[in-house]
Amino acid sequence: MDKKHFISFIFIFLVAVSIYASPAFADNSYSIPLMNVDLFVLDDGSIHVKETVHYSFQGTFHGVYRDIPLNGQQVENLKVTSSGAYSTYTVTNQGKNEHIKVNLYSDAAKTTPITDKSVDVTYEYDFTHVIKFYNDIAELQYKLVGSGWSVDIEKMVANIHLNSSSGVKYWLNPPYYAENSFWKGNDLQVTSTNIPTGNYFELRMLIPKSQFLTNPTNGIIINQNAAASIEQMQANYQNQLNFKHLLYSFLSVILILACFIPCIVYWKYGREPKINYQAEYERDIPSNDPPAIVNAICGPGFSKKIGEPDMDGFKATIMDLIDRKYFTISSKDSEKEGYGLEVSKSIFFNLNPSKDPEKLNDFESHVYNFLKSFEENGTISLDEISSSLSNPEEARIFSGTYLNWKGAIKTQFLNDEKLQEVFLKKGDSLIKIFGTVGIIVAIIVFFVSLFDLPVAGSAMLCSIALGVVSGVSLILPQKIGGQWTTYGEEYDAKWQNFKKYITDFSLIKEYPPESIKIWNKYLVYATALGSAEAVRKAMELSLPTDQLESSDMFMFHYYGGYYLLASSLDMGMNPSSANGDVGDIVGTIGDIGGGFGGGGGGAF
Repeated sequence: MDKKHFISFIFIFLVAVSIYASPAFADNSYSIPLMNVDLFVLDDGSIHVKETVHYSFQGTFHGVYRDIPLNGQQVENLKVTSSGAYSTYTVTNQGKNEHIKVNLYSDAAKTTPITDKSVDVTYEYDFTHVIKFYNDIAELQYKLVGSGWSVDIEKMVANIHLNSSSGVKYWLNPPYYAENSFWKGNDLQVTSTNIPTGNYFELRMLIPKSQFLTNPTNGIIINQNAAASIEQMQANYQNQLNFKHLLYSFLSVILILACFIPCIVYWKYGREPKINYQAEYERDIPSNDPPAIVNAICGPGFSKKIGEPDMDGFKATIMDLIDRKYFTISSKDSEKEGYGLEVSKSIFFNLNPSKDPEKLNDFESHVYNFLKSFEENGTISLDEISSSLSNPEEARIFSGTYLNWKGAIKTQFLNDEKLQEVFLKKGDSLIKIFGTVGIIVAIIVFFVSLFDLPVAGSAMLCSIALGVVSGVSLILPQKIGGQWTTYGEEYDAKWQNFKKYITDFSLIKEYPPESIKIWNKYLVYATALGSAEAVRKAMELSLPTDQLESSDMFMFHYYGGYYLLASSLDMGMNPSSANGDVGDIVGTIGDIGGGFGGGGGGAF
């Protein structure tokens, strides 16, 4: 997979996630598409409330409930009616709440709960001690929609009926939930947008005291002036909202622009240089580099880091030692009891005393010494290696050998200075730094915005976008942000074309290697490139039996030695996979949102 295809894949993946992340509704659900509220302001300081809640039920429900908060107020002359269903109701005073439970039925006998219906429930009552009477003004502060509703109120239409609209001032808090408001004679009509669950929508109104009785027995008397303080409080609140809106808008722009940083980094540091190399495949081994080096630079997997050898490289080093005769291969029949007598092959490494291990590179010495540690009388049993590496302690020792092997390769052949001749990591490093910082910023903005919705709604969405982009940046393969040098680009292209040749049977059949020795070398580098099985099959189909039997490399594969060793080494790096777990009423001026009424409700 090249860069363009990978970037296309990431784009399609993000689009798919955004589609499938849309909310899915359960079979039993309900909504409140509309809520009508009528408030009649009475001259004794009380109000008459009429609320009609329009429910839409999907599934079977037994009823609904409504909680009315009390803080010195009283609910009197309550009447509950329904349209679209038969109903009964009970009222429980819970100290700070008036709990109204409404049972809904589909039949007149009131035995069958409702299913898939739209029902209107109307609550009508008198509400005392709601209006505050100051020395200079009367104030109605009332939550038209409280924060205790279990679902969103998709739309609310309220009518506030007064004796006169003359001299009345009003505010709607928070103002972003107000879709429209206007006077219609002496009635104020308010229409809201969707009010999410957990949020409130409040009316605050200053009314001349001349509209009330001289002694409003059902009002709250407060001996102080309040009009100027309330107006200043509302002005400060609006200024605060304006500042937050500006701040979050600016922050949203910054977050969105930040999402393009990886693209800018890629444009500057990730585009590959153009090379003149045009060959379709490579028949000859492109270079004499040890297979572990080829694996570290050109190994399989688009997400693989350049300059990081992996287990394929370790196995290829073993194969290379076999090819160079540091080890020879032998096999012995072994009998296993089953439903009948079954014959299999046990594979052995034999040390070649004519080969001097002192001539090996450091990383090759680590592999040689690891295998030699299992030697007995010059012979190394693969069965013994497999059995040993199933032990957690032995597996940990092998993990150390493996890390030492990697370290020796990087120190001698692929340190930072030498790697820069092949691949430049600056772009990838910048993208990873962006990813780390971006996730931290996204988390901070998300949680700050969470407590300031919906003013911060755009910033929250932008923080999510930044978080996704940052997360993708952290897992982007090094080859996306990084860049091959001209030499490195051609080096990788040649080895990938060589891999194409050795894994395409039609090509290798048309242009076969000239000798078994070349086949063996192919098998070594095929192991480094993650394609050993394809070459082994090509050898089996292309060469006569006598040549195959003379090849230690082929016989090592043919009798399963390679796979036994590979599984043993993989198990050695992950011992827990084979051995289980190895280890363990207020008489003062009310603040914004301090109005009476509100509450909430739900369904059951």
